[in-house]
Amino acid sequence: MSRAEGGGSFSEEDRLPRPEPALLETTLLLLGKILLCLAGLGSLVLIPFGLPGNVLVALLSLTGPLLLGLPWQDFWIIAGAAVVAEAVEFIASLGLARKTGASKTGLWGALFGGFAGAVMLTPLFPPLGTLFGGALGSFAGAALFEYQFAQRRGGESVKVGLGAFFGTLLGRMLKIWLGLFQVGWLAFALFA
Repeated sequence: MSRAEGGGSFSEEDRLPRPEPALLETTLLLLGKILLCLAGLGSLVLIPFGLPGNVLVALLSLTGPLLLGLPWQDFWIIAGAAVVAEAVEFIASLGLARKTGASKTGLWGALFGGFAGAVMLTPLFPPLGTLFGGALGSFAGAALFEYQFAQRRGGESVKVGLGAFFGTLLGRMLKIWLGLFQVGWLAFALFA
């Protein structure tokens, strides 16, 4: 007698069908891969704020060889792109300032000014204050240090400051593009 007929226990007819174990495992694996890709995209949001989003994508890619049995070469490509992204940001920001005639003093000013600008503008304009604060601070720091310590005229100092400003923005943009490459490679490695 089944429960529907007044019996106290469930019969085989009354039970809900259980999903096949292979189907459940495949569904969870697919969901995990999708979440990894979304986490990678989410970490790209950190880059304009000067945080290491590229490094976070590289750390996320460790799940491939460690948990999913994927080859290590994909991790090394993504990790290598993170290292290149950090180097490109540094070279672009200081390189453009140097190309516009910055001295070592001006480069130090761009570095200190970029940090100070990012810290000061982040609370005022939280979404983009760090990005533009860093760029404006690089401009102000480079121009001020060139004018004050390197004894450059106003026009030369402003030129160096503009180089630092655009170099900072260029460095961050290139870093974001490399982050998109990393997430694309991660998705390809997970789903190919």
